[in-house]
Amino acid sequence: MDSEEGGDTGLADKEDGKEGFAAWSDVCQSYTLVSRAVERKIGGQFGLPLAGFDVLAQLAKTPKEERVRMQELARRVLLSKSGLSQLFTRLEKRGLVERRGDPENLRVTYAIITQEGRRTLERALPAFHAEVAERFWSHLDEEEIRTLSRAMRKVIRASGEEPLSNEPGDARSDAMKDARHDLR
Repeated sequence: MDSEEGGDTGLADKEDGKEGFAAWSDVCQSYTLVSRAVERKIGGQFGLPLAGFDVLAQLAKTPKEERVRMQELARRVLLSKSGLSQLFTRLEKRGLVERRGDPENLRVTYAIITQEGRRTLERALPAFHAEVAERFWSHLDEEEIRTLSRAMRKVIRASGEEPLSNEPGDARSDAMKDARHDLR
C-alpha cells in the first residue's frame, strides 16, 4: 500500500528507532569484527597495534612542511591524550616516532614519524590494505561503498566533526594519494 492509501510509509519504523538501532548495531559489529582481523594481521606480522599503525599512517600523510601537535594527532586517531601518550611512548621506544618540543611554546609537543617508522608503515601497508579489502570492501559494490560513506559522513558531521577520510576528487584526497605515493 502506498502512503496515499494510508499504508505504511516506513516512518513508523524510523520513529520507533528499530531500523536505526539495527543499523547502528550492524555498524558496530562489522567495525569490531574487521578491526579485530586487521589488528591480528598487523600485530602478528609487524608487532603493531592497529592504533599504532594509524598513528604512523596519520603522521606519514602530513605534508613535510607541516607539523602535527600531539593533541591534534590524538583527535585524528580517535584516542584520548593519555591513550595516545602511552601508545606513542611504546612506538618511540621502537624508534618509529619521536616527540619534538616547540622552542617558542614549551607547552606544545609535536609528533614526528622517523625513517624507521616510514619503513615499517611501508612494509605494513600492503597487508593492511589486503586485510581491509578481504574483510570489508570486497563484499560491497561501488554504489554500496558510496552510500555507506555518505551516510557515515552525515553521522560524523552531525556530531560536530569533519570526516578524517577524504571524498574522492577533493584536494585533501589528492594530497592523501600523494602521501601514499611518497611512502613507496
